[in-house]
Amino acid sequence: MPRHSGHHRHHRRRHRHHNGHHGHHRRRVRFKHRERNFIAAVCSMIVIVTLCTALAEPSWFYVKCGGCRLQKNVYIQNTTLGAHQFFYVGFFEEFYTTQGDHQVTHYIYHNGAKADATLIDCVTPKAVLVLRCCIALTFLAIVFSFLGFTLDLYGPTGRTPKLIRRYGFGSILTVLICVTINGLCFYVTEMLVELQRNTRTHPGMATAVRFSVSFYLIAVAGAVSIIAVACSLLRRYPPHEESRRDSRLLDDFDGMYAGMPPLPANVPPPPAYSP
Repeated sequence: MPRHSGHHRHHRRRHRHHNGHHGHHRRRVRFKHRERNFIAAVCSMIVIVTLCTALAEPSWFYVKCGGCRLQKNVYIQNTTLGAHQFFYVGFFEEFYTTQGDHQVTHYIYHNGAKADATLIDCVTPKAVLVLRCCIALTFLAIVFSFLGFTLDLYGPTGRTPKLIRRYGFGSILTVLICVTINGLCFYVTEMLVELQRNTRTHPGMATAVRFSVSFYLIAVAGAVSIIAVACSLLRRYPPHEESRRDSRLLDDFDGMYAGMPPLPANVPPPPAYSP
């Protein structure tokens, strides 16, 4: 009977070791789950979709009653300019006309592989450079938003990723980039207005350059990024000391179980207890 009791004690010890390992795994999963922020992740995904739509949308600026046209001698009262027209590496041609006592510079921008892919009196070389900066910044904002989305979705417990996620650095950078893009768009409109006034067909015609769909999509992306930042900053996480202590304990458990040799299957039971 004592021999049988010793065998049961050995079996319970192995069972406790097995349960302790699985309990440690459940505690680690539960701790990582507390670090996730699904609302901020959803906001970041909305920002990514909005920014991609802004790049694909063919209407970023709306030009009215100016000299902007797509073909020579074909004047269109209303023209839209989009980011897709500036993805390719194009080149400019210049020609000059005289209006009254001053000379006017006209720009022909070849913006694609096709011969008829031209913009006449629509943009200046400086405006194209600024628009390409806007496109590059939009891609950069997508990268930062995807970084924030990944961290909020998976909730890594490392010190640096946790700091980036809890303070919403990815979304903060996206907000700053969106504000910068819209500021550059204001600068572009000033250059386009000046060009349209100089190249309009009739001197007394009122010209206008307005923002179109993509500009407002960038603004919406910045607003949603602000919501994502608020979700990160207002989220109630475990206290700093508690989370650090839990992480340290989990790491200690990992080291303890990693250092223990595996128990052989055919270990003889301990000798029977004798008083």
